[in-house]
Amino acid sequence: MEKNENNALSNDYRDLIPRNGFLFKFIKKDNDFIHTFVEGDFITKSITPTEMVIGKKLSDFLPLKQALMKQRFYEIAWKGETVNYEGEVGDIHYVASLNPLLVNGEVMEVIGTAIDITDKKRNENKLRELEKLAVVGELAAGIAHEIRNPLTSIIGFTQIISERVDDRSLHEYLGIMMLELERINSIVNEFMFIAKPDETMKVSTNNISSLITSVIRFMEPQSNLKGIRLHFDAQTEEIIAVCDQNLMKQVLINLIQNSIEATDKNGEEIKITLGKASSENYYIHIMDKGTGITRDRLQRLFEPFYTTKEKGTGLGLMICRRIIELHQGTIEFNSDVGTGTEVMIMLPVNIR
Repeated sequence: MEKNENNALSNDYRDLIPRNGFLFKFIKKDNDFIHTFVEGDFITKSITPTEMVIGKKLSDFLPLKQALMKQRFYEIAWKGETVNYEGEVGDIHYVASLNPLLVNGEVMEVIGTAIDITDKKRNENKLRELEKLAVVGELAAGIAHEIRNPLTSIIGFTQIISERVDDRSLHEYLGIMMLELERINSIVNEFMFIAKPDETMKVSTNNISSLITSVIRFMEPQSNLKGIRLHFDAQTEEIIAVCDQNLMKQVLINLIQNSIEATDKNGEEIKITLGKASSENYYIHIMDKGTGITRDRLQRLFEPFYTTKEKGTGLGLMICRRIIELHQGTIEFNSDVGTGTEVMIMLPVNIR
């Protein structure tokens, strides 16, 4: 009998379920909110199965922090007010509305509806990133222009002084000055790339396996100092692709250096894999067993000026993604704290 009533209830509410969303109901029992109904396409896509919700309270299927937050919304709705809020289940974002059902002025149950807004959120985030990039580009152009001319003069005069001074102690200081000036110059070059990335891109046909091998040879002295092995695995025949050789090397050097810095244990291996994804696309996969990245940091990796490094500018990964996008490819990070980090780069063989 109870099963038939539930089926009837499901049919009664089916027309109310929003497209790409879900509908749910709850009551208050013994000071806890118990869910009595849930159905919709959204639930089948989420990480919360229906059987984990019906007959359960919030803390039974949600992390404590989320449960306590939603508990407040449920309390307000149970007092007779309509409540609207945003929530998330895994990587899925939704907007929900709680509507109390009153009988003789008393709330008998609350009916909730939720709509999947994940695509909208992604578009909003993309728009914010583009706005930030535009601001950073304008800032970068101004800074690079103001710094480059006096910096060139300072580097030149420092080199002249170094050649004419015999005092060894001064040579040591001048050497330190040159290293720091070169670092400033590299930052200015990063700013120049952000300001006008298309102007610096020069594509040609390249053997991608040879390109990666040359980067690994360049990075090996740094990895050897920490006792870390760089292992290159080419899983296919030669891949000949159109790209900017120098910019692609810049991406790989940046990513491998990040992996080396994140790996503390002697004898660990950083694996770089090259393979064909299809007849028109190839991938470069970099995997380390380093400290890993927290979820909060993972979400902010490509933000300009966001860095956890003592001497970092917060521009490296943003520039990496910009370079990959200029090559009409994608770059994605996957990481777990204490386990390591994986980077997957997908690129077309030919740039359109």
